[in-house]
Amino acid sequence: MSDSRSDETRAKEARKRQLEQKIQRQLDEALEASFPASDPVSIVTSHDEEDWGTDPAPAVPPAKLPPHSGS
Repeated sequence: MSDSRSDETRAKEARKRQLEQKIQRQLDEALEASFPASDPVSIVTSHDEEDWGTDPAPAVPPAKLPPHSGS
């Protein structure tokens, strides 16, 4: 009898590999279509296809002011 949890894990990994292969294929096709132009290669993906992360963007620290000369 197979472990259903490991079956789920294998299925998720297979889906992830298929998605990565799809994105790589799209990039390869976009590169081929743009050659020899100097424009950057781009493809359109959905939020689900990319790992956009869930962490909030880091805050930008305030700019440091030069010391005041007091004159």
